[in-house]
Amino acid sequence: MPTGHQQRVPTPVEAKIMKDSTKAQDTGTARSRESRRGILVALAIVAGAVSLGLAKPAQADNLTLYATSFERPTFRAGEQLLGLDGWSTAIPPFLNPQAATITREAARHSRQSVEVRGGDLIGSEGITAPYDAVGSYRRPLNHAISADKPLARVDADLLLDTHQPETRGEFFSLTIAARSENDETLGEIGLSSDGTVEAFGFNVVSGGPPVFSKPIRLNKWYHITMLLDFANRTTSYFIDEHFLGAIQAPSASNVLTRGAMVVYARPDGDESGGAGSTRSSYTARFDNFRVSVHSAAPDIDD
Repeated sequence: MPTGHQQRVPTPVEAKIMKDSTKAQDTGTARSRESRRGILVALAIVAGAVSLGLAKPAQADNLTLYATSFERPTFRAGEQLLGLDGWSTAIPPFLNPQAATITREAARHSRQSVEVRGGDLIGSEGITAPYDAVGSYRRPLNHAISADKPLARVDADLLLDTHQPETRGEFFSLTIAARSENDETLGEIGLSSDGTVEAFGFNVVSGGPPVFSKPIRLNKWYHITMLLDFANRTTSYFIDEHFLGAIQAPSASNVLTRGAMVVYARPDGDESGGAGSTRSSYTARFDNFRVSVHSAAPDIDD
């Protein structure tokens, strides 16, 4: 955060709300060690079962909790997302509830999507530090995971729209995330302005480095998937059907409380973006948001 920026201490209520909207950092564990652990977890729970095309359960073994492509008549261009089709309006002003709108300017397959323009994000006066502004958009689920369907899949199409080159660090980013009833982030993954896809650890603090990352191109749609294994307490990450890595997610909860779409912006001119960088130069786009539960590992390219 630039020198001289006055950070306001959040109230207890604000602090609790912000637990839903911050990226992960596995405190006390080095990135390389966490990466190796993720690979071992992946070999134990994902190899073969989740590898593309190797496991495809019967349709009756799948249950879709929520799915949308943000199309008419439920969603109309120009409307705010929150309040439509169950998207929660219980979002405080400092998390920019008004910034997520339905647009026809871009879509992955159909005609509409959700956009969050960086210029529409209002700064939080230090509440969301190290981010100057955050937009959090949540779809409540409150689904109790059963023993016969212990796997939950959260996926969406994401695009980071900009005319700027890649930044030196994570200046502006967009993610999808999943939460438990214990206020834990079970997984979070998304696209960053530094030209990477970033996946984060379990229930960790704001602004830290990702556990896994891989180069991407700006201004391109990517399909992002999280596979939450409540039986083995792990979360696996995929981008465009390709396995990125897996983490341990040692939650004691068996309730998938909600899925979310989140946008993060550091202060204009921050060293992560370079001199002259502004969040108004970026737009976050989301499409085809889906949450489902499964009895066995689903085919990720479904």
